[in-house]
Amino acid sequence: MATEITADEILSERQRGLVAEERALLDRLLDRMTEFGAAPDELGLLRRAVRGLDEIFLLVIVGEFNSGKSAFINALLGDPVMPEGVTPTTAMINLLRFGPTHSTQVSAEGIVEHAYPARFLRDISVVDTPGTNAIIREHEAISQSFVPRSDLILFVTSADRPFSESERAYMQVIREWGKKIIIVLNKVDLLDEAGLAEVERFIGDNAARLLGFSPEIFPVAAKLAQTAKGLEPGPERDALWARSRFAALERYIFETLDETNRLRLKLLNPLGVAEKLTERYYGVAQERLALLAEDGKTIDTIEGQLKIYREDMERDFALYLSKIENIILAMNERGTAFFDETLRIGRTMDLLNADKVRAEFERVVTRDTESQIEATVQELIDWLIERDLKTWTAINEYISRRQLTKYNDAVIGEVGRGFDYDRRALLASVGRQAQEVVTGYDAGREARQLGESVRGAIVGTGLAQAGAVGLGALVIAAASTVAVDVTGILAASLVAVLGFGILPAKRRRAQAEFRARSEALRAQLVGTLRQQFAAELDRSITRIREAVAPYTRFVRAERDRSAGLVEELTDTAAKLRQLRVGIERTLAGDAAR
Repeated sequence: MATEITADEILSERQRGLVAEERALLDRLLDRMTEFGAAPDELGLLRRAVRGLDEIFLLVIVGEFNSGKSAFINALLGDPVMPEGVTPTTAMINLLRFGPTHSTQVSAEGIVEHAYPARFLRDISVVDTPGTNAIIREHEAISQSFVPRSDLILFVTSADRPFSESERAYMQVIREWGKKIIIVLNKVDLLDEAGLAEVERFIGDNAARLLGFSPEIFPVAAKLAQTAKGLEPGPERDALWARSRFAALERYIFETLDETNRLRLKLLNPLGVAEKLTERYYGVAQERLALLAEDGKTIDTIEGQLKIYREDMERDFALYLSKIENIILAMNERGTAFFDETLRIGRTMDLLNADKVRAEFERVVTRDTESQIEATVQELIDWLIERDLKTWTAINEYISRRQLTKYNDAVIGEVGRGFDYDRRALLASVGRQAQEVVTGYDAGREARQLGESVRGAIVGTGLAQAGAVGLGALVIAAASTVAVDVTGILAASLVAVLGFGILPAKRRRAQAEFRARSEALRAQLVGTLRQQFAAELDRSITRIREAVAPYTRFVRAERDRSAGLVEELTDTAAKLRQLRVGIERTLAGDAAR
């Protein structure tokens, strides 16, 4: 059974302080990324990077199948501990740790865990991964999951096919995580000195050209080293060991990579993971902000349409009100002329006949006022309904066009799947509601309901009784009441006084009362129509805003969240750089002591 040794057990207090500072920064980044909805696998990488701070140095061996990775580890141990399979289909991930005796077990994740009593395993754990060209993709995925956790990568390539395309591609992935890579050129016993020099030059030149770095290259013959370690001390063993060229690599691993240098890599490697994810999610947040900016323009466009809709409606409504006012004012003028003509001495006998006077009043004064008002109000109602429907149709068409707009889903990818789903669902919901309103719009029903609402409001003013059928009839009923009242008063006065001096005064009184009643009627009708119009316009706009509201809230919330993440990641990136410098300086000072 492997013995668990933690990094904390072998660190000084000063070094533990660096670890604590780094852990706090990584935990903060993890919290922000979790809140943002980062991809689960990338959150897992960051969590493992944090946990890795508590673990001992992790050395990961990668390379193509049959490059001699397992043989290299066995040579390092001096014992055939790691299986050397013959096909990639039998390849497994092998984890080598310190243990008092040699033992093997398979973990729940399918990783073969080996314990071995090698002294260097107290400070270093070793992972032997399947080949970069392995056909078992599950093993390859797990293998790649170890890369971000690693503190040092030993990239084993074979002298008979050095720096293949799959190796180059895999090395690029490793470099993106900011990992230190040492290239182990295995099977050099197949080459002469000239051939070896040529291969080393080929690897170095291509790494510099394609990957942008000049790696350290250690040529070895792992099989020869393994054989040499199995021999008794003597000239044969020494000659074989020299041919294996393994001593230089062992010195690097066991001496150059002393405790301070291992700690340096241990602390810097999680920073590499954090820096990669910080850069990635900074880009994701910026892309999301760009997308949300377009969504914000959509919302602003809808709000702009609603503002213009209100302004146009209020302007055009004023024209309808003026038309209704002019109809009533014209009736008022005819009423004044009617009283001048009717309330005079020559019409005394007619004035005693209220029915006749009323009939003449309706013929001369009110005449087609009822139909004019009815037609104008109906025209107003139809106009309201038509404009409401046109606005819904325009918004429906606009949202439909927005839904067809193509975005760079590759930028969002797995990271923004939930965000993108919510955004598209809400945008579709707005479009769906607008479409349902348009297809289910019953203009006749809407007009009847609005007409009843206006009529009820007029009746509620007390200017007319509920018995009148239409708005025009309400107006006429109110106006005719004035005529009946006036003629009744006149008739009573004539009988009582039996004189004619009262007629001019009564005429003035009748005209004043008619004008007052007519003006009150006009003001009340116009005021009521204005109130009803404002309420209907507000209702129309509110309905649209309520349909858009979930989408609007989502966009604003996500915009705030993405902007907050950009700010947070900018700060985090600066702190990661500062911490990297601090680690280098502190550990350089430790090494100098």
